Amino acid sequence: MKIKLNSWLAKQHEQKKSAAAAANSVSRREMFTWFLIFFSFYTMCREWDTLPSLHIMWSPGVLIDMANADQEIVRNRKISGTVNSTSASMLDESNNARTLQPNNKIKCNKGEASDLCNMVGDIRIDPDATTVYYVIPPKTDVILIAGDDTDNTTTTTTSSSWTIKPYARTDDASAMALVSEWSVKMVSPAGNDHQHLPNCTHVHDPPGVFFSLGGYSGNHYHGFTDVLIPLFVTSRPFDRQVELLVIDSQPWMVNKVKKIMQALSRYDEVDIDRSSKQDGKIHCFSRLVMGLKGRGKKELGISPLETDYTMKDFRQFLRSAYSLSKTTAIKLRTDDDDEGDKKNLMMNNPQLLIISRKGSRAFTNVNEIAGMATKLGYDVKVVEPDDKTMSQSAEMMNSCDVVVGVHGAGLTNMVFLPDNAVVVQVIPLALDWSAKIYYEEPTKEMNLRYLQYKIKKEESSLMGRYSPDHVVFTTPWSFKWEEFRSIYMQNQNVTVDLRRFRPTLVKALELLHH
Repeated sequence: MKIKLNSWLAKQHEQKKSAAAAANSVSRREMFTWFLIFFSFYTMCREWDTLPSLHIMWSPGVLIDMANADQEIVRNRKISGTVNSTSASMLDESNNARTLQPNNKIKCNKGEASDLCNMVGDIRIDPDATTVYYVIPPKTDVILIAGDDTDNTTTTTTSSSWTIKPYARTDDASAMALVSEWSVKMVSPAGNDHQHLPNCTHVHDPPGVFFSLGGYSGNHYHGFTDVLIPLFVTSRPFDRQVELLVIDSQPWMVNKVKKIMQALSRYDEVDIDRSSKQDGKIHCFSRLVMGLKGRGKKELGISPLETDYTMKDFRQFLRSAYSLSKTTAIKLRTDDDDEGDKKNLMMNNPQLLIISRKGSRAFTNVNEIAGMATKLGYDVKVVEPDDKTMSQSAEMMNSCDVVVGVHGAGLTNMVFLPDNAVVVQVIPLALDWSAKIYYEEPTKEMNLRYLQYKIKKEESSLMGRYSPDHVVFTTPWSFKWEEFRSIYMQNQNVTVDLRRFRPTLVKALELLHH
């Protein structure tokens, strides 16, 4: 019995030793696992150039690469559920200084067609002072960087202020005269100017994009070129997690582009001029883009020097925003198509839309043009676009395969056309250059086919007012701009020679076969 007891005790001892060894082994494995976790975390954070403290309230904020126009948001990370937030609880009771993030930056650039300020930090918008205040973090040297994108130079200045008109046509003095000028001022909480720093009354969690609906934006063409396309390029990287802040706004203009704004932002737009000045709000952000980018020197286009977005991306975005179903123009069958292909090709007549205009640059024989097109096999619609609504124009344009229009803002709606559609631009006298720059060149980046019809002087209404050898016909470039605009743009209509114009419509049909 004693032998059995000793044997049992010996077995128990061996089992305890084995358990202890296993525990030590587990402990070593756990330590090694934690080491790997810490090492991975350290490696991940090295790209931030700082190793944050490991406690539950750490919030690193946002790291922005200001030099790369397409990487608006590089990182916006959170730990233990703490997000980079700007709620009211972040306001200090003594000086209203909001919690500051590392990586605070401000950079203002002069671009080819627009001025742009990128800001990360404590940002306060005061509508009454038409000023955006940027609070310099304590013990941090922050200076204004004024870069000129046109010659790839960057000039660092010690200026504490900057003026900006957030509209994408800075090379046009007449347009910019219709845009409000704002100031960007850097303020130190410890400096003498701290007493002028407004207290936050409305703190915004999402980033903001600040832009003007002034300038020429009331014109349909300029609304797209100067505002909507640059707004798409500037706001799209935020994936709708952005607030759109508007100045120089007109209610009808906002209503016109409402669907586009809703597709770019999940929040209601903020009319800085009206709502803020009436209620005295000071809007505060931790991330603000002031101005719009992406246009460069492009007309109705996107500069590849400023972004990776293209006009194809923009057109796809528009189709989504307006729920447009037609992505490709009709493909007409040919005698070379085999029977299998013929079954897959659309058998309907191609849809032709003729843009009608009131006033200047109008077709005076639009019914005759429509009749000839019908005989050629088109289903024809004659439409006068409504500049104050967009949805109807978008649906109408998207449904057609060929569009015909005299050079003018109505052709801007070609952005809604399906791929491979045909644009036929009728060019009045003396408008060759603007027709090429404003509409012919943009079609190349939209996956559209382009045809043009240049009228003769006999087809111009100017023949009824001037003799055939008048300077109006011989040297139109001799006029000053105001005179030129009055003669050729504001007081010229078109009576198309049907015999001359017919081959252009036939060519459009041929293009639809390919």
